This record gives sequence, structure tokens and C-alpha cells, in this order.
Amino acid sequence: MKKIFLGVYHPSVLLTYLGLSLSLYGIFYGRSLAFSLILLLLAGLCDTFDGMVANSFQRNDLEKAFGVQIDSLADMISFGVFPVQIYLQYFAKLGIFSFALSVVYLLSVVTRLAYFNVSAGEKRDYFIGLAVTYASFFIPCYGLLSLYFSIEKILPGELLYVLLSFFFVFHFKMKKPSLKARIGLLLLAVLFVILLARKL
Repeated sequence: MKKIFLGVYHPSVLLTYLGLSLSLYGIFYGRSLAFSLILLLLAGLCDTFDGMVANSFQRNDLEKAFGVQIDSLADMISFGVFPVQIYLQYFAKLGIFSFALSVVYLLSVVTRLAYFNVSAGEKRDYFIGLAVTYASFFIPCYGLLSLYFSIEKILPGELLYVLLSFFFVFHFKMKKPSLKARIGLLLLAVLFVILLARKL
């Protein structure tokens, strides 16, 4: 039977779509730094566990390949565009340099994700370079320190984005998190959400 719509419609990608939806909501309707960071954290959790959810389903080769591509495209929005929006709205103070840094950050994300795609999803026990999902941890961590201790007066947000841009494309091996590590990240994210919610 001829398909009516393009794409693969399978429950294995629902968590990826949820993370993307949270990020899009944050981009267009983020009403405060704390609220935006909570949404970024939640999008990061979706990405952290979407692979495990997808692998729990029986999938054919097309569904697996589509999952890799849709995950990467969603990551571009969630951990590329959304963090830049947060930076420009809440941390940027250097005018045209802030815009240039945003471009560099986005280019590093695009480069990292393109490498991920051509390396067949990195089906190994380690990443090459820092996975862009980690932006959903480091940026909320910096944001928490900013909200509670005004860390931006000592360490500007530009430094964080420069470091992330560098490590996204720096050639080094980073072990993928185990299930225990993922659960630890989940608990840490819950703590972050509680602390950020107090600043809403």
C-alpha cells in the first residue's frame, strides 16, 4: 500500500519528539532563565533515555536509521538553537562578539552531529568528542550558580560556551554513561529542577 505521508511513525521516537517539543516551547515561550533551564534539563533527560526506549522495541533497519537521523536533527534544536537562545537572552553582554560566539557554538554543534551521523551513530562504548546532550547539564549548572551566587560576575557565560564549542569538536574518547550513571544524572536533574523552581 502506498504511504500517504513521508517519515517513519513508530513509538520508539516519541521520547525524542517530546524532548524537541519541550525545547521549542522554551525557545518561543521561555518566560525566565529558571523556566528555560528546567525545559533544557527535561529535554536532556529525554535524549539521555530515548535510545534505551527505542532499543526496547523491535525495529526494522529503516526504523533504526530513521531514529538515528531524527535524534540528531532534534539535538540540533534542543542543544544547539535552544542554548544559543538562552545565552543571547540571559548571558550575552559583548554585542557583536556574542553573536559571533553564538555562530561558533552552533557550527560546533552541527559539526559534532554531522560526525555522529556519518560514523553510524557511534555504536561503541564511547563518544568521540563531547556529546551535545551535555549542554543540558553544564548550562543549567552554570545557570543555577548564576541565579544563586551571581557567578557571571566572576566567570562570564561566554567562557562556558567557548569551552562547550571546543569540546564538542575536540577529538578525544569519552566513555558513554552506564545505566547507573544515567540514573545518577536523573537524580541530579531532579535536584536541579527543584532548585530552579524556587527561582520561578
